Amino acid sequence: MKTGLVKWICFMAAAAVILLVPVQALAVEGTLGYEGGISAVNVSEDNEYYYTEMCFLSGKPVYLTGTLTIDKRVRNDVETATYTYRLENPEEAATLTRVVIYETTSETKPNGQITESTRLTRLPTEVVNIGGKRYNLIDYNFSRSLLTDPKPALNYYAGEFAGRKTYAVDGNRDNTITVTMSGKLYAYDQYWSSTQTQKIQYTLEARMMGGGNPYQWGGSAEVIVSTTTRQQIKYSENEPWQISFDGGYVRKTWEEAILDYHARLPEFDINNMPTPVLKEYSSRTSISTPPVLERLMVPNIKQLNGHWAQEPVSILFGLGVIPGTGEGYNINKYVTRREFVVMLMQAVREVPADPNVRVSTLGTTRNRSKTVEVSPFLDVSVDDPDYALIKKAYDRKITAGTGYSYFNPDKNITYAEAIKMIVGALGLENLAPWPYAVTPYVDNDSIPAYARNAASVAFSLGIFQGDERGFFNPSGFITNEQAAKLFYNLIQYMGDELVKDYSDRILSF
Repeated sequence: MKTGLVKWICFMAAAAVILLVPVQALAVEGTLGYEGGISAVNVSEDNEYYYTEMCFLSGKPVYLTGTLTIDKRVRNDVETATYTYRLENPEEAATLTRVVIYETTSETKPNGQITESTRLTRLPTEVVNIGGKRYNLIDYNFSRSLLTDPKPALNYYAGEFAGRKTYAVDGNRDNTITVTMSGKLYAYDQYWSSTQTQKIQYTLEARMMGGGNPYQWGGSAEVIVSTTTRQQIKYSENEPWQISFDGGYVRKTWEEAILDYHARLPEFDINNMPTPVLKEYSSRTSISTPPVLERLMVPNIKQLNGHWAQEPVSILFGLGVIPGTGEGYNINKYVTRREFVVMLMQAVREVPADPNVRVSTLGTTRNRSKTVEVSPFLDVSVDDPDYALIKKAYDRKITAGTGYSYFNPDKNITYAEAIKMIVGALGLENLAPWPYAVTPYVDNDSIPAYARNAASVAFSLGIFQGDERGFFNPSGFITNEQAAKLFYNLIQYMGDELVKDYSDRILSF
């Protein structure tokens, strides 16, 4: 096995379905629903997810598992989403069927951020059976507000939702259980990984007044749910000696979700009557998809045998970040602006679309006129082989060129330019102190103002730490070796570190 592999084994969470099964590419926001459950995609069925949630209606926690089907349709900029649940727990003699239809309207703000408001289109249908008791949903109020901040490489989400459900017990509307919930959600979408985490507070109030022995009880619960995708890249040795290529890297990708709950519910006596004693419950469960394996291309980079960069360069070739097959790859060659942008655009690919959405095209008309393509740069022709990626970097505001409508594609790129593009693609310059950061680099005062915040953020995120002496070297040129390290660190951050912040830290791993 190659040296340094241990660092890469926990390389990043990656959207396996995005990379390996394109029709199932996940836009993660919303795949959990808003009922306190966890989901993992079923790749063999369109719009269907394996699903688990907790139910507290009986006065004790009951796991319910089954399927969640999501169908989203957009018409006139209004999204209608239908969530269909079919769940059960045979050991508890429990079943749940639920159909919820949400309507979401959105508005794009002047700064490009998008606000969403969600409401119910009508009273959902929901029937729960647990241990011989039947709970019918008779009232439900729900609202959700979400802010999406689209950046070149990622979409960031933060939102809140709240609801109040009332159930009739065994068909008697004088016997009710009311569940009030309030939740927060955080999510991001990108090519390499997607994660959503929800933290939900529940209060329960039971009023059994329609009988000869009326009684009441109450309880509370906190549920944290998180879904993400995980990836490992491992080196696989070839056992035969007479084979045309060396061992190579294998990517294993899978999706997993975790549900963690803590509840305080009344203890019931032998007659199933509530007592004043509150009982503590807590547990954690998870679901995951079967792993999908993919062999990466084995590049021809024998010239790097024994070099520290052999492993990351091999992986970056296999992932398609470094173009080509490796022949003639020179670790000491300076990287041009053209070459850097091509690699960067392969490292920060477009955010995948939500596969559950169907967009109505009624009323659209065909425009037979063809628009003549005009390059945004005077020195990059539309016929240039790298034009499409350079233009995409311009459109996504990753680069504006060097000024006066010039890109200078064949000029060697500097550290200041490169780090500015990388952090700009992540959309995280706001993590630096306002208005300008004082960076930890020895040559802080030499870093131009336009790149100083990006330099500070790149250091704090672990993407770039400077040279061995602690210098940023803003006007220095980047070699292939140094570019490989940058992109290695960037993809590791996008795949692994974001998952830790959005999921692992909140779940207190």
